[in-house]
Order: sequence, then C-alpha cells, then structure tokens
Amino acid sequence: MATTFLTLVNDTLRRLNEVEITSTDFPTVSGFRSQVKDSVNASLQEISQKEFEFPFNYTSASLTLASGTAEYTLATDFKIADWDSFRIAKDDSISADAKLLRLINYDTFISRFYERDGNATSSDYATPVYIYRTLSNKAGFSPIPDKAYTVNYNYFAFASDLTNATDTMSVPDQFKHVVIDGALYHTYMFRDNAQQAAITKQKFEEGVERMRTLLINRFTDVRDTRVGRLLAVPHGSF
Repeated sequence: MATTFLTLVNDTLRRLNEVEITSTDFPTVSGFRSQVKDSVNASLQEISQKEFEFPFNYTSASLTLASGTAEYTLATDFKIADWDSFRIAKDDSISADAKLLRLINYDTFISRFYERDGNATSSDYATPVYIYRTLSNKAGFSPIPDKAYTVNYNYFAFASDLTNATDTMSVPDQFKHVVIDGALYHTYMFRDNAQQAAITKQKFEEGVERMRTLLINRFTDVRDTRVGRLLAVPHGSF
C-alpha cells in the first residue's frame, strides 16, 4: 500500500517531536507544520531529479498526429522520453498498421531529410518512418504524417507534488525513510540548525544512492569473475 502524504508529514513531525496533524486539519495547517508539508514535497522532487531513470517514474502516453504537422509537444510532466519506444498503433479506421518508428538524431534529420520534408506538399505526406528529438525537446516525425495516426510512447516523468492528505507517493514504500530524511533536511534548514541539516543531508544522499543501486542495478564495485589457471603443486610439498 502506497504511503500517503499525511503519513509522510506525520512521520516527519514525530521525528521532530512535534504534534501530528489529523486528516481533518491537514488542508488548513499553517506555520511550521505547513512548512513540513513543503519539505516532504521538496524531498520527493529531489529524489526524482537526482536520477533520470528511476523505474517508479516510468509511464506512458500517446500522441494523435495531424496530417501535415511534423513536430509535437510531449506530455507536460515528461523528464526524458524513451525515444526507442515510439510506435504507431494499429488503427483499422485509417488503415494504419502497428509500426515501430526508427530513432534518428536531429543532425541526421537535418542533413538527410529536412529538404525533402521542407519541400513536401500534401501529396508527399506519408506514414512516418523516423522519430527524432528536436532541440526544443519536441518529437519530430519523418516523413510528415498524412493521417491522424496514434503514436504511443514511454517516458520518465517528474514527480508530482502531493496536495491532499490521501495522495500517495510514487516512491516505493520501502524507501519511505529516504523521503523523510530529505524532508528533515529541509526542516532543519528552515530552523537554521546547520549541524542536524548536514547529518540528515548525508543520510538522504546515501539513501538515494542505495535506491540507485537497488532499483537500477548501478553497482559501484566490479567483481572479477575470471577463472585463473591453477598451478600444479609438486607432490610432498605440504
């Protein structure tokens, strides 16, 4: 069961020996307890931004292409797209088959396909074959689409701020303590307690690093698994 915003705030308050908040009072608290709510969200945002590819931020979306339009804005919360995942969905109503789009970089598009697409008329529009990322982080399609194709794709999203007491965090429950350490860091900074802020900041950073190791298999050590040749030991040498 995902941890709620109310639980995160109250766990942080309990660590600070402060009075906890009831679900009834949660929307209207002010002062320091309101600041703790902000600190929890700040911690969640920091975790999300410290690693592009935490799996709990992985999600999907879709685009509906328009005939004659080559470039499209992606989901508002996207942090980094999985550019190899763009694919046209099968749609019998427009005679579209399922198709995986081939990723090319923007320089390749400019050098090889820009003139063709830039001079294209409606009779030249066709089913896209390539996907490219523009310098403004839009998705570009080549050839320019001729129909309202549905394109599905996957991406890593930024964390969304929690608002209501029952809102749940996307971070897995087993890392709740990391979120709380991050919230404590921000509350200690608010209280000008530099010593405690430094301690909790270190714990928070170590916790995020463990999350990277456990969730993304990013190991800091490499083990040599090569098998060396055993040397013969002369008889009677022991």
